[in-house]
This record gives sequence, C-alpha cells and structure tokens, in this order.
Amino acid sequence: MDEFVYSGGVFSDTIDGGRSGAEIELSAGAVSARTPDGDRFDIPFHQCQVEIGGFSGRMVFCRNQDRSLTIFCEDRKFRAALSQASAGLLDEQLGENLKRRRRESRRGRWIVVAVLLGIALLLIGAYYGIRAGARAAVHALPVSVDRQIGSMVFESMDLGGPEVDDPVVVGAMQSIVDRLAPHAAIEDMQFEVHVIDSPMVNAFALPGGTIVVFTGLIERAADADQIAGVLGHEMAHATLRHGLERISQSLGVAAAVQLLLGDTGGLVAAGAELFQLATVNSYSREQENAADEEGVHVLHAADIDPLAIARFFETLREEHGDMPGLVSWMSTHPQHEERIAAVRDQVASLPAREYRPVEVDWAEVQRRVKQK
Repeated sequence: MDEFVYSGGVFSDTIDGGRSGAEIELSAGAVSARTPDGDRFDIPFHQCQVEIGGFSGRMVFCRNQDRSLTIFCEDRKFRAALSQASAGLLDEQLGENLKRRRRESRRGRWIVVAVLLGIALLLIGAYYGIRAGARAAVHALPVSVDRQIGSMVFESMDLGGPEVDDPVVVGAMQSIVDRLAPHAAIEDMQFEVHVIDSPMVNAFALPGGTIVVFTGLIERAADADQIAGVLGHEMAHATLRHGLERISQSLGVAAAVQLLLGDTGGLVAAGAELFQLATVNSYSREQENAADEEGVHVLHAADIDPLAIARFFETLREEHGDMPGLVSWMSTHPQHEERIAAVRDQVASLPAREYRPVEVDWAEVQRRVKQK
C-alpha cells in the first residue's frame, strides 16, 4: 500500500524535552513518526488508541497501549487517511471521538451563550439599577438644584416674543398659581410666572417653579378655570421633578453615577443646555399621565373644578380638529383622547366637593392681552 506522509509530532520520554516535531507516515500496519534526528517511532494500528482534541479541536492523537508514546497530527486530511490506512480498524474510535467532540462543542456553545446572557443580564441590571438609583437621588436633591437649573434655562431661552409686564395679566396668572401652590407635591417650591406675548397656545414649567404662559393660551381659554387646569398640569411636572429626571436620563450612566456619589455640578451645568424650549414639553407618556393625575389632585384640593382641563382639551379639539402645530400645548401632549377620558374617570372617583371658580376678571385679562 502507498504511504501517506504528514507533518506532526511525537511525545516520548526517550526524546530530550519529551517532544519533537516529526514526519508522520501511514503504512498498511502502523502509524509511524520520524524525527529530524532520525529516530523512528511506531504504533501498530491494532494497538493504537485514538483521541481527537487539542486547542483547535481537530488534533488527532495516536497513543500506544501504555500511553508512553503519542504520535499526533493536526492536518485536516489526517483523520480520513488514518481510517483508510487502517482499513477501518480505527473507525469506531474515530467515530466515538467525533461524537464526543460534537457534544462538547454544543455544550461549549451553550456555556458561552449562558455566560454571555448572564453578563448581559448583569449589565442590564446594573444599568437599570444605576438609572433607578439616579432617579431616587434626583428626588432626594434639595429644590435649590431645580431652581438653579430653571433660572439658567430661562435666562438662556429664546421665548419667541417679549415678556408682558401688564400687572392685570401677570397678576391674574400669578393669583391662579398661588391658589394651587399650597396643594402641590412640594409645598415650599416658589412658583414665579412669566407671560410671553406670542400666539402659541402653550405653557410650561421649568425645574424649580419658573412658569411660562403664552398669550395665545390666554386668548384661547374660555375662563380662568381652564388656565388653572393647564397650569396645574405644568406645575405638577415641576413638583414631580420630571425635568430633573429627563436631564439625568439624557446625561447617561456616567452622570447617574456622579449623581449617586453626590456630585450635582455636572447636572446643573449640563441641565441648561439640555432643557431647551424645543423639547420643554417632551416628557414621557408615563410622566404626562403622572402630571395629569397630580394636576387633577391639586385642582380638586384647591376647590377648582378639575374637569376644566378636559373642557379645554375638548374646546381646542372642536376648533382645530386634529390639533395642528399652532396649538402647541395639545400637539406636544400626545394621546389626548385617552387622557381626556382618564381625567374624567379620575374626577368621577373623587369625593364630592363644592368647587369655587377662580376669582379673576377673565374678560378684562383677555381684553388686555388682545390689545398687545
């Protein structure tokens, strides 16, 4: 039979260092190894014990019965050549080794997948743990942090129009806020109202209690109670500290870790840049729902009919259909149909109360706004 020659090696105690490279020969009766020094080692096929493994997983080891001699080869063709040269004598061992390697490979893949999944779960858990911790840390911060951020934001914002200084208009807005403030989630938050001459039907509250009301909103509201409904909702964003939550989320995990360690400098410095007019109403649906619920609670506690906000929603919907971009307050607060229903359901569950309308000369306020 023709000989097959492959590159490989040999392990034997008779070799210096116990190992040497060798040329592997397959003849009709044995697997043989010849070292560069001329030493020859033979293992008859009928005495050969075969194993497949090694770092690559395809190394073929041929060992004698007392395992004092091992001839090995990693050539991809060696296994098939060994089967052919041994006339199938070693096929059973080769087949069992291949099955074992496949089982180990599958088990290894599952172990890798399990390890990677475990690491991923740990990282996800750590990420959300840090985020949850940062959220808790935000709510533990003194309100002075909110105030610093709100003041910096207000000073840097382009509000799209001049500030209104008419004491009747500004005073009316402030009186509504003052009536709601004692019932807010943070009783000591100081709310300060600014009225901006702009057709936008909008209002928002910055962290710390700075409230901006646009004249377009005042013109559109049917009465002061509806304005109270809008302002109650926006004040809730401030007292529930949604602005700080948004800022801490935008800054990422590194800032969250800093916040957990008590470093608020980065939060204040970056907050003014992140909390701009274009995104001032971009709260999550969860935050919007929470502000709705808190707004209803505050109006009810202040003896103002909470359904005023639902009526304002409905008035705008009737006038503007699908809420075009002009109606800023509605267009930036999605799912308004569901929220109207939620407000009505919440109000229906409240204990009966004698509501008192907001004591403001609303006709005079609107007249002065329209003269601007």
